Amino acid sequence: MWIKILLVEDNPTDADLLAELLEASVGVEWELVCVEFLHSAIAHLSKQSFDLVLLDLSLPDSHGLGTLTRLREVAPDTAVVVMTGWDDEAVGLKSVRLGAQDYIVKGQITTQLLVRTIRYAIERSQTFQMLRESERRFRAIFDSSFQLTKLLTPDGIVLEVNETALEFTGMRSQNIVGYPIWEQPIWQQSPHAKAQLKEGISKASQGEFFRKEIDLLGKGDQIVTVDLSLKPVKNDTGQVLLLIAEGRDISDRKRAEAEILKTLAREKELSELRAKFVSMVSHEFRTPLTTIQFSAGLLQDYSSNWSSEKKSTHFVRIQLAIQRMTELLEDILVVGKIEANTLQFQPVSLNLEKFCRQIIEEQQLNDSNQHPIALIVSGDNTKAQMDEKLLRQILGNLLSNALKYSPAGTSVDLHLKTQNGEVIFQIQDRGIGIPKSDQKRIWETFYRATNVGNISGTGLGLAIVKRAVELHGGQIVIHSQKGKGTNFKITLPLICNSAQNS
Repeated sequence: MWIKILLVEDNPTDADLLAELLEASVGVEWELVCVEFLHSAIAHLSKQSFDLVLLDLSLPDSHGLGTLTRLREVAPDTAVVVMTGWDDEAVGLKSVRLGAQDYIVKGQITTQLLVRTIRYAIERSQTFQMLRESERRFRAIFDSSFQLTKLLTPDGIVLEVNETALEFTGMRSQNIVGYPIWEQPIWQQSPHAKAQLKEGISKASQGEFFRKEIDLLGKGDQIVTVDLSLKPVKNDTGQVLLLIAEGRDISDRKRAEAEILKTLAREKELSELRAKFVSMVSHEFRTPLTTIQFSAGLLQDYSSNWSSEKKSTHFVRIQLAIQRMTELLEDILVVGKIEANTLQFQPVSLNLEKFCRQIIEEQQLNDSNQHPIALIVSGDNTKAQMDEKLLRQILGNLLSNALKYSPAGTSVDLHLKTQNGEVIFQIQDRGIGIPKSDQKRIWETFYRATNVGNISGTGLGLAIVKRAVELHGGQIVIHSQKGKGTNFKITLPLICNSAQNS
């Protein structure tokens, strides 16, 4: 596509910028002629034709809207886009009323905006020419327009509607022409948009150019955003004869903008997570590292005079501290994989009863407060296909929490029940419980209930549990009462495979 443009601009910097923006566009070839004076522009237009004029209203030999008027006298059929300053948008609107096809504000021009404005300006100019030439040619260009276009009376009654608009509304011409535009279903479903439309028609009928982005309720209750403009067409005396309503569906652009905002919000969330991670690591690693440092120092300086039992006590403390750090690192790695969506699901054959007994034994070895853990098994089939590491994360974290947040000596129950191709695990404790206000947020990474007090923790365990349950295609439900205890109920299919969870 070849477009010939006359640029009337006396500022070399602005002229060079516009030339560079046009060169950066793709799919269109431009021929750009630049002049600094209005009389030079008039001379060029007298000798040759141009597809479009980019016009600065402030020139050495002409200033203000009179510049546009003089240019239109020489080239009434040539598309004109007026260039205004930052604070001259009102002048731009007046220019449109005086015959310019559009306006753009200097300092806000991008390649995309410039190319789009030029194309729309040329299209509008051609449309008006076709209207004057003949009804047949008007209908051809009117129906081929990619914009949603209608011709209205000054009162808003539809005179003509193009094919693009008919396709958009899903209606027939006979159900639109002759009726007020706001009676169409898409406007009836959107009362606020309907009020905006009526406001625009009122202004346009008084000779004002109206343009606004309006949200409509479209098919399937989807929000459709339309860039709507209403341009009055006047006779020689200034009387408004009809209104040209043009709309462009910009929903895709709006969705893209929303996605950008969503991405920015996600970046902010990740930044906050990183900050919480640093805070958690510095806090949770300090205790086991201090234990290791203290016990190792004592062993180095005084172990020669100690009994074997006392040495063993400090070795056990070091081992438990190392184990705690290893568990923390494992949780951090798992959470990292969850955030990156790279946590793998690898099911293997398991005997669930045997597996649960192993988990209970491991938890009781680390339980300094000696809570009895009862395993209650029902059902005749405890064989399953599950991811062993993830199941260990589920039961290990829930049992660990049950022990940590329960008074010394109180019991914890682990129920294992198989039925109808599913297994139900229930972990019941008699601990501090979870306040109702916290129960919706406990699955969030780093979130801890408000009643944990000085009990240490990372806020990672339940986030890992939830994702591990989801990868198994299961569900987890919590029933808890502050001060009375908590029951976690996990339902998983007995046979899981990576294909169904990928």
